[in-house]
Amino acid sequence: MDTSHIVETGAEAAAAVAQAAQAAIANNHGAEDGDIVHRMTILVLQAALILFAVRLGGAIVKNFNLPSVLGELLAGIIIGPYLLGAIPLSWLGFPAGIFPVQSGALAVTPELYGLGQIASIILLFMAGLETDLQQFLKYSIAGTVIGIGGVVVSFIAGDASAIFWGVGGGHTFLSPPSLFLGVLCTATSVGITARILSERKQMDSPEGVTILAAAIIDDVLGIIALAIIIAVIGVLTAGGAEGLPWGHIGLIALKTVAVCVVFAGLGLAFANRIARFLKSFQNPTVFAVIALGMAMVVGAIFESAGLAMIVGAYVTGLSLSKTDITFVLQERLHALYEFFVPLFFAVMGMLVDLSRIFQWEVMKFGLIYTAFAVLAKIAGCALPALFLNFTMKGAFRIGAGMVPRGEVALIVAGIGLSAGIISRDMFGAAIIMTLLTTMVAPPILTLALSISGKGVRREIVETDRRETNFAFPSEIAADAAIDNVLLAFHNEGFFTSLVDQTRRMYHLRRDNIAFSLWRDGNNLSFSSNRQDVNLINTVVYEAIVQLHQALEHMRKLAKPDEYRRTLSSVTSVRTMPMREKRDILTPETVIMRLGSRDKMGAIRELVAALERSKHEITDLEQVMESIIEREEIAPTELEFGVAMPHGRTDAVDGAMAAVGIAPDGLGFVCLDESPVRLMILVVSPKNTSGPHLQFLASVTANLRTRELVDKVVAAQTPEEAADLLIGTTDRKTAKRASGN
Repeated sequence: MDTSHIVETGAEAAAAVAQAAQAAIANNHGAEDGDIVHRMTILVLQAALILFAVRLGGAIVKNFNLPSVLGELLAGIIIGPYLLGAIPLSWLGFPAGIFPVQSGALAVTPELYGLGQIASIILLFMAGLETDLQQFLKYSIAGTVIGIGGVVVSFIAGDASAIFWGVGGGHTFLSPPSLFLGVLCTATSVGITARILSERKQMDSPEGVTILAAAIIDDVLGIIALAIIIAVIGVLTAGGAEGLPWGHIGLIALKTVAVCVVFAGLGLAFANRIARFLKSFQNPTVFAVIALGMAMVVGAIFESAGLAMIVGAYVTGLSLSKTDITFVLQERLHALYEFFVPLFFAVMGMLVDLSRIFQWEVMKFGLIYTAFAVLAKIAGCALPALFLNFTMKGAFRIGAGMVPRGEVALIVAGIGLSAGIISRDMFGAAIIMTLLTTMVAPPILTLALSISGKGVRREIVETDRRETNFAFPSEIAADAAIDNVLLAFHNEGFFTSLVDQTRRMYHLRRDNIAFSLWRDGNNLSFSSNRQDVNLINTVVYEAIVQLHQALEHMRKLAKPDEYRRTLSSVTSVRTMPMREKRDILTPETVIMRLGSRDKMGAIRELVAALERSKHEITDLEQVMESIIEREEIAPTELEFGVAMPHGRTDAVDGAMAAVGIAPDGLGFVCLDESPVRLMILVVSPKNTSGPHLQFLASVTANLRTRELVDKVVAAQTPEEAADLLIGTTDRKTAKRASGN
């Protein structure tokens, strides 16, 4: 795909940041390192540059169907202290570079690393909120067995890789670097897997459901394993643990698990009370921020107890995952997530020393470590699946779906590097493993899903989950209905969260009731538990009745024709950028003399003219249908011989217009009984913001009198007609009159 526009935008943004840096640093060039104002200025500029870089990197890799996290990580590597970040820029006030290499274990400043740690807390808190405990309990046997298998085999493989290949020399099974490599190997990120399953309609398949359920226990066990290993390493590095006995390790593990279970248990037990306390603040944004503050407090407690902050953040999110404010918290914290989390991945990339990664020994170990990680997940998850009603094909699909590593692996690697547990070489190998497993997982899973045949020995009949559908006569009616249905559920005390703008997909939740709602064409669809179907039917019925009553009141209140007359009586309109108007209407789509006399024929003629637009059309008939559907709701004939048929459709990639002129008039009339002599047809994409109605308003303002319409009808060329409609001619005349 063409990414040149992305690169150009990124270059312009980088230049703007550089100019800001020059101005901001000019007065601080001679400041000492201890000058807090100077250090904070540097931090702000670094954060700004990172934000531009990660957005550019994420956008580029998405064009290749790769997760944005890879682009964010690579962006950090490129602009980091081991590559571009250390280039001297004395003329900008950065004699050692914008991201100079720092002394000590970390290559970045403590301030920047601190922002990354806040980001890791947000990330794990959100991960906890997204954990579906009901799904886990529902498929607890298969998910637990497969999840445990994947974690145990991956941990042993990761630990053993350090022993067999002797990185750093002298590692044993219980040496801190080996333990950390083992924990790193256990992490699973099923975001990529979920996307592939969704695209291939396999989310509800036995393999898809089992993968997602196993991923939950995988995450929980991985977090607990991290907590245990950090505690064990704390004892080992304290000096009193040479030949640490397995009994001692067992006590440490028991204590760590007890802390996690107690906090999680208390959180789940008091979750509804905590939710009520948070809701007492009434403003959803306020109580979402307070919830995040609670996660930070619990994280600090866990860190003080010798565990990791991210464990506490995850436990807090897990505790609130069953409350009715879960989706609200996710929605209100999404902006913070989008700001901080990409910054975290960039900081992790900045810690990568490329000169070390490209050393043969590190590269070799990274590839071997990756092979261990891939095979361990496939074997560790697939083998138990064979004993749980899955065939060889199904087991392979499950194992392939658990391959990708991701966010948690990077967080754990950063913890190990900052604590001095693993070397920069091992950190580089961990980055290689994370990148490669993320890149190889999609083709492996796609191959596994393409193998024909059932994945289970016996069919699993699902009786608990139901999909309920409601059909409407048009998408406009479905959109109106979904708004009223959401309002009805809101009045019943449900919290709603928009999760997909394009499909208009929502999550709704109140106490222990949760389901999804989305629009599919003319239909509204619900996915819910069987016992909630009657509630959904009742609410939807009442919402439709209320909508019907509202429409009856609207019919009594106003007549559409009266409002159509106001469109022609406008005397001024807010200026629309000329470049946007020229992008929508070009002379190529102007027909100087329409061949058709009837309305539908003229519209079809104009729709065909749209093919000469600079925008792409995938289906002319679909465009025609959208225009006709809009005309059936209310005609678009105005006054002075002007008609403006318009509609929205997925068959176009941008707003476009066509103009047809009929000097002798067509076979139908306007509101003032004058024959239609000028038709302006406009179509735009659905569910995409754009100047559709703004363009109509702008053109209507240019046709506000019969004389102005006569000018357009009398135009000699398509260029002249287009200029008159978008206002170019009037502007040129005004400039000449003013002597400019």
